[in-house]
Amino acid sequence: MSALFEKLIMASWYGPWQWTRVFWPLMWLFAFVAKKKRTDFLLAKKSAKPYSVPLVVVGNITVGGTGKTPVVQSLVSELKTMGLKVGIISRGYGGQCEAYPHLLTGDDTAEQVGDEPLMLFQSLNIPVVVDPDRNQALQCLLKNSHVDVVISDDGMQHYKLDRQMEICVLDGKRGLGNALLLPVGPLREPSERLSSVDFVLHNQGEKLSQLPKQVMANESAFTIEPLSWVNVLTGEKLAIDALHLKTGAKAIAGIGNPQKFFDSLRQININMEEIPYADHYSFTESDMADLTGQVLMTQKDAVKLAPFAKNTKHDDMWYLQINAQLNAEFLVQFKARLNQLMESTHG
Repeated sequence: MSALFEKLIMASWYGPWQWTRVFWPLMWLFAFVAKKKRTDFLLAKKSAKPYSVPLVVVGNITVGGTGKTPVVQSLVSELKTMGLKVGIISRGYGGQCEAYPHLLTGDDTAEQVGDEPLMLFQSLNIPVVVDPDRNQALQCLLKNSHVDVVISDDGMQHYKLDRQMEICVLDGKRGLGNALLLPVGPLREPSERLSSVDFVLHNQGEKLSQLPKQVMANESAFTIEPLSWVNVLTGEKLAIDALHLKTGAKAIAGIGNPQKFFDSLRQININMEEIPYADHYSFTESDMADLTGQVLMTQKDAVKLAPFAKNTKHDDMWYLQINAQLNAEFLVQFKARLNQLMESTHG
């Protein structure tokens, strides 16, 4: 999907010009399929054999960036402080491995395994397995790594995968958009689906008026805080206010919601040329010709551009290292729920 078409889609889903309503018949077909998948899963779950460790799915019901991956990073860090060994499974969207399932190694590239799995592997230093069939990814992870907890990065709608806990992450600023299903709106499942998850997290520190009333007891806000600038080529770290901004600098973002990154830069008093790309955009060597001078980016884009920066010796590319600051009350509830699951799993 081109960046322009993606922008038009988002404008319809989250704005007043809802031209995507021409796809109304397709939405009803999508709704039927989504409901059937959910119903079949619930029936199969009654007789499903539990996994040997708790599986936590962190996903969303909307298309586009919600801050899910930073939440996964923060959850893993919290679990590590509890002395737990954590593994991650992922679809590996955008990657093309020769064979699945695939346990990530230091030799993998974003082109092979996908940008988000590679970023999680490099930043967290824990086992990560990718496979479009996440159940196979889980079995591979359990076979090849000793872990106490498994987190599925996305996968709420991947109903081949049983799960013991679900955390849904929403964009507190965008909300549920027009609250309609794909392709008319941004929802992968009806909003009522939020009533069945364990926790609903949203950024921006805002409450979502569109949430079903029964969900409000389980919702919690989190904030994204910038930590430092990291040089893509050298790994050098600078404090947020220590980076010298140069004339003609560019900010790029190939994520689900590029504007969120650009807005975060403005919040730390950085204004520059904004260059949005489509989500999971696969950068090529020819793109580097347009990315001269100083370039600021997300960490997800950095894992894809790092090989080109190395080849061209481009030493003025920086990514913004961020942290999802999770609510203390949510963490208490999350850890309590996880301890219950671990006791039942081993009991």
